[in-house]
Amino acid sequence: MVMDTLRVAAVQLCSRQDRNRNLVLAGELLREAADRGAELVALPENFTYLDREGKKVGMVENLDGSPGVALLREFARDANVVVVGGSVPLMAPDGKRVTNTCLVFGPDGSLKSRYDKVHLFDIALDDAHNFQESRYIAPGQDFAMFDYRGHSMGLSICYDVRFPELYRKMALRGAEVFFVPAAFTMRTGRDHWAALLRARAIENLAYVVAPAQWGRHNVDRESYGRSLIFDPWGQTLAEAPDLNGVIVADLNFSYLQDLRQQLPCLKHTRFMNPEDKTTPMN
Repeated sequence: MVMDTLRVAAVQLCSRQDRNRNLVLAGELLREAADRGAELVALPENFTYLDREGKKVGMVENLDGSPGVALLREFARDANVVVVGGSVPLMAPDGKRVTNTCLVFGPDGSLKSRYDKVHLFDIALDDAHNFQESRYIAPGQDFAMFDYRGHSMGLSICYDVRFPELYRKMALRGAEVFFVPAAFTMRTGRDHWAALLRARAIENLAYVVAPAQWGRHNVDRESYGRSLIFDPWGQTLAEAPDLNGVIVADLNFSYLQDLRQQLPCLKHTRFMNPEDKTTPMN
């Protein structure tokens, strides 16, 4: 059944090294989102555990019954909502690294989609901002989408937002909403977070829902926060303050389709084939 409007929520939290504490907090905020009428709720990247990347192997989840995955599945079923599960670490095929994986569960508790983060955060801005995710995380190889109530939605994670070709590929496949769960660093987030998200919304005439980590996670790592929801014109529908909480917005798909007819930039693109896959990372 095609629905013209959909109420979505983005959860913002500050995950730390205590997984049980993180899951309790995430559960409380998921319930708040459902109480506010959200039909689809999205969590931030690393919602189950956030510490140094090398420690994720010890907190690996699985699809059968691990704590974080169980929370997503059971909440989706009990609240009759779709849950976009930020990201959790799953064991990579090499048995040494993990994948940074976004799992989507439907209202019946079934797994609707899985996305393994493709673009890994290997950067060296300065001594305090030196990250090499590829040492501990195995990259995904393709994009992922899911359908809900007649609308297509695309998945991405954090650093992916710097690669517009990923979003254009999904838009050419029909995506109307992009999810960007993230844990943006304070250094990059101050100047780039909102600008990149707004650009992805404007250039694809799509909604962007970006639930974020915020605050200090350990002595070395602090996230920018400011979870955001943008409309297809680049207007801010909701923005989170610097605290744990939930932001909510109503997505109007008739408005989106009107904009795409009035400004048909997706039909004017010349350098992309929607059948192409993302370029794998070695």
